[in-house]
Amino acid sequence: MSMRLEMGYFPVNRVVLGDRTAYREGTLTVDPAELRELALRDGNLDDVSFHTARPGESVRITNVLDAVEPLFKVSGPSCAFPGFLGPAKTAGQGRTHKLSGMCVISSTYFLGPMTGIMTYREGIIDMTGPGGRYCTNSETVNLVARYKPVDGVSNEAHDDAVRLATLKIASRLAECTASLEPVRLETFELGDADPALPRVVFVDQVMHQASMVQTFLYGKDLGDSLPTLIHPNEMFDGAVVGANYKTQQKAPTYIHCNMPLAYELYRRHGVDLQFAGTIITRGHRDNQALKERSAHYVAKLARLLNADGAVLAFEGGGNSTVDYWLTVQALEQNGVRAVPIIYEVGRPGTGEFPLVFHVPEADAIVSKGMQGDRIEAPAMDRVIGSRNIHLYGGKERDAKEAFTMADSDYYANEWAMDLNRMTGKAY
Repeated sequence: MSMRLEMGYFPVNRVVLGDRTAYREGTLTVDPAELRELALRDGNLDDVSFHTARPGESVRITNVLDAVEPLFKVSGPSCAFPGFLGPAKTAGQGRTHKLSGMCVISSTYFLGPMTGIMTYREGIIDMTGPGGRYCTNSETVNLVARYKPVDGVSNEAHDDAVRLATLKIASRLAECTASLEPVRLETFELGDADPALPRVVFVDQVMHQASMVQTFLYGKDLGDSLPTLIHPNEMFDGAVVGANYKTQQKAPTYIHCNMPLAYELYRRHGVDLQFAGTIITRGHRDNQALKERSAHYVAKLARLLNADGAVLAFEGGGNSTVDYWLTVQALEQNGVRAVPIIYEVGRPGTGEFPLVFHVPEADAIVSKGMQGDRIEAPAMDRVIGSRNIHLYGGKERDAKEAFTMADSDYYANEWAMDLNRMTGKAY
């Protein structure tokens, strides 16, 4: 299927609060009263406040749920974040405007009980200091939306309200560029390529277990889904929305819309490979039979695309690594060479195996670094979010003070290792 997406970029270097919402020469002026009215319109939130944070400032953001880069659909059959902000029509076509280099950060707390899987874990963004390279969005200009839940609301309902409000806010911000000419315009279209070049498919394994550990495709969670073929343009347009709040495994919507592997395959399409498409699949299937079914379904889709090879991204840990490696195995057994990209967990000198699970067919593994670093987090001048935070293992800390913390408490640490080019160099 041929798709053409024009992405108009409006770089943001500064966000200021004012009496209108407008973009001019790298500065985004935001009207907090307008955004508050938009967020509270449905009556599912008690209140919201807005705060700015720039890279290099002495700011710590706590209780982070999601990070959303503002998108607005200028033309085309769909909308930004389809399934949430409009009908779930196929995205990835027409023109979209993006406020690049900035994100709307959702920060909140929950009133209901936290048990088992359905548990929010702390997510911290340090805008300065050594922790910056261990979290995503320390490098973006951030508008933090701090939400207050209504009394008696369930965790699930509050989560849904925060998600919808954040997407609405992000799209409204980008809407202010609708009549402007982009600073830069990039076209995404998988045109004809030399048929002799190898065909490569991108396999994106995301997380779904329950509320607090979810991923949405066109507004529907992937709980009962089979692996699905999508065009990479659909991801760039906001068809995939993150809602996974498990410690370092958090994957923001910002990452789904800017998936590094998809961009890299696009850049190399027609140069040394043919980008055959994207397969999105969920990890953490409930039992071995379902894991094997999903793995072989991915392999079948890859074969239908006549793929010679596959590059695999990974979100999650523990149980979901079995899904991941079974998918690698199924691809290899069906003649599709697989390149898994994954982090390691065993620290040097501990004798622990660096991978939770593996298969003998995996002979081209790319390591994106090792989890388990201890970070000396400095004191900050300002905290956005809760001052009293609970780190991994139940340790309570004052977020404004200095403390030692595990890298896993930083927001989206798994993806930060990828974005910041961490690698495993000793085997």
